[in-house]
Amino acid sequence: MAADPLLWLLAAPFLGAFLLLAVPGRLRNALAVLLPAAYLALGLWAVFGAGELPMKRSLASLPWLGEAGTFTLRLDPLSAILILVVLIVGLLVMAFSTAYMGPRNKEHPILNGEGNARYYFFLSLFIGSMVGVALAGNFLVFFFFWECTTLCSWLLISHHTGRPVAVKAGFKALVMTHVGGAFLFSSVGIVYGLEGSFDFSAIAKLPPAAMGVVFVFLLVAASAKSAQVPLFTWLPDAMEAPTPISAYLHAAAMVKAGIYLMARVILDTGVFPAWTGGLMAACALVTMVVGLIFCFYQDDLKRFLAFSTISQLGYMMLGLSLFMLGSKAGYVAGVFHLACHSVAKALLFLCVGAMAMRLGVKSISKISGLYTKMPITAVSFFIGLLAVTGIPPFSCFWSKLALVVGILQLKVPALWLISVPFYLEVVIAFLWYLKVGQKVLFGSPSEVVLAAQPDGAVKGAGFVNVILLTLVILTLFMPLIVYPFLMEL
Repeated sequence: MAADPLLWLLAAPFLGAFLLLAVPGRLRNALAVLLPAAYLALGLWAVFGAGELPMKRSLASLPWLGEAGTFTLRLDPLSAILILVVLIVGLLVMAFSTAYMGPRNKEHPILNGEGNARYYFFLSLFIGSMVGVALAGNFLVFFFFWECTTLCSWLLISHHTGRPVAVKAGFKALVMTHVGGAFLFSSVGIVYGLEGSFDFSAIAKLPPAAMGVVFVFLLVAASAKSAQVPLFTWLPDAMEAPTPISAYLHAAAMVKAGIYLMARVILDTGVFPAWTGGLMAACALVTMVVGLIFCFYQDDLKRFLAFSTISQLGYMMLGLSLFMLGSKAGYVAGVFHLACHSVAKALLFLCVGAMAMRLGVKSISKISGLYTKMPITAVSFFIGLLAVTGIPPFSCFWSKLALVVGILQLKVPALWLISVPFYLEVVIAFLWYLKVGQKVLFGSPSEVVLAAQPDGAVKGAGFVNVILLTLVILTLFMPLIVYPFLMEL
């Protein structure tokens, strides 16, 4: 293990979690920045400096399963994209947490670091679990880390144990996402029972009927994890989590694990009946529209962003579904949107976290004129809205443009059935998000904004602003960072 990049990359967040649990408060805050920076450095070494992709390693084996029971890790262009998303966003979320999880948070003040050891422990485990999902070389390894993400999300959503609504939200997320885990387990069992293998590519060897069943089961599993209709209600309720956790759930973890599952299976299998693409595309379009409709009725900014994420996850699923309908460009666009959306949505959530820390509220109806007291947060939030709705030159413009290209590669009937609702959602979402941004950021300052101190008078505001501006820069450069790997898919 001394010089193996994959083993170190996987082990580091788990080792770091126990270190964060053991050290005292002040040192913990320093390590909460330094350790994820080390995880990212290991990730960059593995992805860019350790050798040509793909790389494969064997960890251990279960003798009673024979050769199929080997725990393997694999780093290829697809997993490299998720690794970069997980570690870049993970670093910024943990760094932001050092300001958020403290006594100066007006919404949820944390006195004497109460619960912070547990918080950082599970957040580091969450990062490690997502690294494991990305590096999984077969279904056996994937399922193990998939369930680890479920447990970590439950414990982090329920972090404020003194608030019954948070405990209930965490339990709901656990139950609904575990339904997906049951379907994933069943599909893995079918593949192993018929083919004696846990390889993702073993699905291609199944008889057509069994392949169809496995695909549907995997789609249910991914839908539960990625909050697709009808298994989406856990995600808005999960906004009871601390805001940095909400940012990580939406930008780089949990919901992206479901997208990655379908991306991995489609890429490694290569062959699915056309009807599976139609089914997946229909589910994705319904999810896009339902997520948008619910946005109209939200007053809480975090719940607004939650339903926005549900729509964006529909974009990703739609792109992946186009592969089975004959458009490889659509598949690439779906993976591209996973990466581009991550930094835009992390930026939006951390801006809301900054507002809640300073104002004590995150209600759309109670916030206006934010730019007068928090100009950096206001500008960053507005750029986040432009980025997530696909305005050039920001990140999601490029991935949505790629998705348009993928749709145009389809045959005429499928083209119209998919493109019309897609374009309508894009336009309506932009107009509504612009209205929300105008209400919150501009106009006469509201009562809570007038009562807030300006940036210059608030200790730690500069540190928070640096994190937000870093994400602003990433909304410009994330497409360039992942583009070389997209070309190898």
